Amino acid sequence: MSLEQDIAVQLQRLQNTGFDAKLKAQADAKGLAPSFLFAIASRETNCVNELGDFQSGEAHGVGIVQIDVQHDIARLARDSGSWRTDPDSLIAFGAQLLATNIAAVAIAFPDLDHDGQLRIAASGYNCGIQNAIASARGGDCDARTTGHNYGQDVIARKALFDELIVARS
Repeated sequence: MSLEQDIAVQLQRLQNTGFDAKLKAQADAKGLAPSFLFAIASRETNCVNELGDFQSGEAHGVGIVQIDVQHDIARLARDSGSWRTDPDSLIAFGAQLLATNIAAVAIAFPDLDHDGQLRIAASGYNCGIQNAIASARGGDCDARTTGHNYGQDVIARKALFDELIVARS
């Protein structure tokens, strides 16, 4: 299946589960394009609310946008099971991380176009914003990301979500 087909299936999944509205509400609240948050969910979990990134038998990623258990909100959600019953706080946390990343990138790279800033912000979601900014200064914001393509991939997914959302409206 192509990425385009995967994204179409994922958008349908988001709509069927109501996560499209949850992600959109948090994106809107943080001044993000909903397609950007959809793209993060796509890259992280294929738009499925789940536990992931298992290390030594323990999930380190929590929820549809895979908040790492280094953050107390994720550890508590994982341990209590609230990631499944009340995912909104994790989605809000992820949206806030992205908004904070975008602000940091805008300061570090004020002349970079919007998609370039979003790419670095997405990379920072995966490897930490300071790592992404340092890598971007070295020429490749994805140098420290999973697969060395996280930001680039998120921007590609965002574009596909944008196309599908426009086509379906």
